[in-house]
Amino acid sequence: MKVIAMYLPQFHRVRENDEWWGEGFTEWTTVRNARPLHDGHEQPKVPFKDNYYDLMSRCTMEWQAELMKKYKVDGICMYHYWFRDGRKILEKPSENLLEWTEIDMPFCFCWANETWARSWSNVREKNTWADTYENNDRRVGDGVLLEQSYGEEQQWIEHFDYLLPFFRDTRYITVDGKPLIVIYRASAIPCLREMVELWRTRALESGLKGLYVIGVWIRETDRHVVDAVLCHEPVRARFSLAGRKPNGMVRLDYDAVWNNILELSGKENTFFGGFVSYDDTPRRGKDGCLIEGGTPDKFACYLTELMAKNEANGKDIVFLNAWNEWGEGMYLEPDARERYGYLEKIADAKARYRNRIEYYRRSLKERRIIDEQAKTLIEEKNKFEHYLNLLDSWMVLREKGICLVNWIIEKGYRNIGIYGYGTLGKHLVRELENSEVVIRFIVDQEKEKVPVGMLAFLPEEQLPEADVLVVTATFYYDDIYHRLKGKGIRNIVSLERIIGEC
Repeated sequence: MKVIAMYLPQFHRVRENDEWWGEGFTEWTTVRNARPLHDGHEQPKVPFKDNYYDLMSRCTMEWQAELMKKYKVDGICMYHYWFRDGRKILEKPSENLLEWTEIDMPFCFCWANETWARSWSNVREKNTWADTYENNDRRVGDGVLLEQSYGEEQQWIEHFDYLLPFFRDTRYITVDGKPLIVIYRASAIPCLREMVELWRTRALESGLKGLYVIGVWIRETDRHVVDAVLCHEPVRARFSLAGRKPNGMVRLDYDAVWNNILELSGKENTFFGGFVSYDDTPRRGKDGCLIEGGTPDKFACYLTELMAKNEANGKDIVFLNAWNEWGEGMYLEPDARERYGYLEKIADAKARYRNRIEYYRRSLKERRIIDEQAKTLIEEKNKFEHYLNLLDSWMVLREKGICLVNWIIEKGYRNIGIYGYGTLGKHLVRELENSEVVIRFIVDQEKEKVPVGMLAFLPEEQLPEADVLVVTATFYYDDIYHRLKGKGIRNIVSLERIIGEC
């Protein structure tokens, strides 16, 4: 079992941070200035022997590499920041490591593909740094600092070409011989399938064995695009347990969070992640989150269980938060209070986890059976509510004298195909009768139910040309859309969208 620790490259000065947060700002700025928010709140966190290091120093990375080797940390997963039009930030530590080949620090990347924005902005899926340093009197524009955008094929190629020298480095971490890359917000990438396929092709053309892609936050319909999924902790567990205290700060119990992690079933292609400790109040202030009650001994017990669980799930890596997330209280590096206490427990967990593998093999199997049964019931309930609400919206339009055919004609569509001949499909056929819109064909898994005289196809068959294909099986629209796009069908629209825009 290998331990890979998440690694933050924010511990050095860059021009942008000087401009946004003040001269000399680094992650250490928030760490040093943190203050306790209640009795017993341990802040600020202080590095052992006041080692407020600079990642531009070669000696710092040599020290980190020696520490990892001594305490059985097998490598780091360094956050990688790549924005619109190839804009980079905090890239120097990884570029230096690439040059300093004598430093024995196995590494891989996690692409933190979020827009950087001020905390008060309305940007969704954003990353904010040190909102306690923002001046609310200077709220200018939309608050976007660095915009995340994915571009087209040429931009994907440029990104891959930048990463290629790292992938070729002998220290770069691989799975089955393929360089490993984690994509943090995979669900935010509309071109995920196309981009990953191009990267894999480029990897093979470059002499690599391929690319092993792990998604963190990912839609269920995109799970097959990546090789595996990572349960990124404790963020996932935090949101499933969150309870807010009167002063606005979330306070959670260390044992409760870890038990939530260990009880998660997950699928076969899942890496179960873990964490050391957590307190992001240096960055978030009173709106932060504290997971309290952790100790090195507790960490050792839970890490042992987590290793066994990953092994039982066919995975030989534990992703751990984190090596040096000091601003969020997640760090293995020694501090003034515990010194090397957390680091020392990694070897203990590696020595003991095998005794617990069989327990998790049985547990995962049982939980998956229960989860599948519950998933089926929940899916049926959600599907029924979805279609009932959609029909209700449609009937409201009818009561107002609004017909869907007007939307279709306004878009310039005259010849259409309909995917799905269930209740909604039949209603759509009737609504389009005697209009200038021609239904060229119907697609349905049970095409024999389509009336004689209407051209019908199975979803897997080659479909004729049409101006647009309207999907009436709206509950499964995402999956249908991706499958049809893969067959080269260009214009696909959901009936739900038509009703919503009428």
